[in-house]
Amino acid sequence: MMNKKFKVLVYGGASISLLASLLAGCGTSNNNSSGNVNSSNNSQASDSSSNNAAASNSATTEDKPDHLTFWAYYPDQNKVDSPGVTALAKKFNAEIELVPTSGDTYKEDVNLKIASGNIPDWIKEPAPTDYMKFVDQGVVAEIPQDMIEKYMPKYVEWIKRFIDKDDPFKYVRVNGKIYGLPGIWDIGIDGQQLGFREDWLKKVGINKIPETIEEEEAALTKFRNDDPDGNGKKDTYGITATAESLDMMFSSVFGAYDAYPGIFREKDGKIVRGEIEPGAKQALTTLNRWYANGLIDPEFVVNKGNNFEDKMLTGKAGAADYYWWVYYPGNAFLGGETWYDKLHKVDPNFKWLTEGGIKGPEGKFGISQSSPNNASGLMFGKQLADDQEKLGKYLQIFEATQFEPEFYELLNFGVKGTHWQLNEHGVVEYIAPYDNEDERKKLGIAGGYSMAGSFNDYDFQTSYTADKDLRPIAQEARAKGVKVYDILNAYQKPLYNENKDQLTQFTLQSYIDFITGKKPIDDFDKFVEDWNKMGGEKVMTEAQQVYDQHK
Repeated sequence: MMNKKFKVLVYGGASISLLASLLAGCGTSNNNSSGNVNSSNNSQASDSSSNNAAASNSATTEDKPDHLTFWAYYPDQNKVDSPGVTALAKKFNAEIELVPTSGDTYKEDVNLKIASGNIPDWIKEPAPTDYMKFVDQGVVAEIPQDMIEKYMPKYVEWIKRFIDKDDPFKYVRVNGKIYGLPGIWDIGIDGQQLGFREDWLKKVGINKIPETIEEEEAALTKFRNDDPDGNGKKDTYGITATAESLDMMFSSVFGAYDAYPGIFREKDGKIVRGEIEPGAKQALTTLNRWYANGLIDPEFVVNKGNNFEDKMLTGKAGAADYYWWVYYPGNAFLGGETWYDKLHKVDPNFKWLTEGGIKGPEGKFGISQSSPNNASGLMFGKQLADDQEKLGKYLQIFEATQFEPEFYELLNFGVKGTHWQLNEHGVVEYIAPYDNEDERKKLGIAGGYSMAGSFNDYDFQTSYTADKDLRPIAQEARAKGVKVYDILNAYQKPLYNENKDQLTQFTLQSYIDFITGKKPIDDFDKFVEDWNKMGGEKVMTEAQQVYDQHK
């Protein structure tokens, strides 16, 4: 049986690219006389003890370079002899190996290495269940907090902003020890907003964005009945949504009644679940009325990502809950083409307005957001507990590649003035021939490096992608978001994991039936009773215990 394994290395003093293909079982190694080529059948990410002639021959300092491994999710564009990787190797006196993997195979690759006793030096973003599994199995190292603060000060300040200013590591502590660097999607915790077509509002005689549930209902009624697109047909709806998940289905309406289906929240020391709160019944009553009056796109039940977008881009609905950046020009934030850009090509006069939610009868508002502790970030193999110097280098590299302009630029864009420059709008612009992505991939300056993709500070990154004159638009838009999220997301909840699929599907179908009138709203109490019987009651008991344990 033939098994091809590939190993590519870059050294602190000199860089080489090598593709070695070996027959399985043949543990031969051939070094050329100059020491600039090294072939090996060992491509394991955790081969922290490897010691070869090429490493020693290539070192340019008195200290032997540490062998550091990084996953290569895009082997065709991650190059060890790229400007960025070469600079890292030199700066940190490291021999860097890029280990091929993919998004589809990564988890399997990690598990196979652990099972074989060849623990990776670092593991990226394990699920909360895997996080605890790795800790319990003893395959990961403690990461001393003083080391993190010493080697990753900018990272620490970043997570303090989005997790907890006093203890940003509270979600990854186990018996007082830190085993992971928290990873957060910082724009996810306030990303969902309610968007309205401003041009439609003006067309039907409304000069401001609706602020209350009553004002929204009035606007949606006009969107349905007053021909906001001017085509002479009654073919527009007030609002649309997708029923793919509880937290994406009319979340702003539920938020108006202080209920957030699909997430755990705390009220007066008690954990609550939005789908069974009294406020959910009020929200469903409102949605049922809107549906009966034709204000809701009837296809919301079957809408998926693409056709949900199509409904908004083809003018079938005038309002929806979605990520705020799609409602604004792409060059105001991360670049690329947004809903705004696509619609602007068709109608230059159109515009959206967004807000963090719609106020209900008690003035409450909000939309379910992504939890800041949505992933466990990075964990390090137990072997690094005995090599603190090497652990420190990894920490420094993750800090440098994601929070320091010098290395972030080299990895993602190349050399300034040679491969790229900032245009008059303050946005990265590639210099020919590197304006061709294929040319950038050849040099390894097309981004996609794992060491630069674990922590994304979007305030920092958008300083390269957003038009400097439009950045205030994005800042103002983002500030409207309300941070409402699952406070127990990071913690182990075995009973919840066991029951969540059944409970979620039951809730989704019941909600659809309530909204469309297949079930009377008066059956809501029966729904709550059934939800508890099919596992919800024990889920809530467990959730309270988890909260009490960690508060």
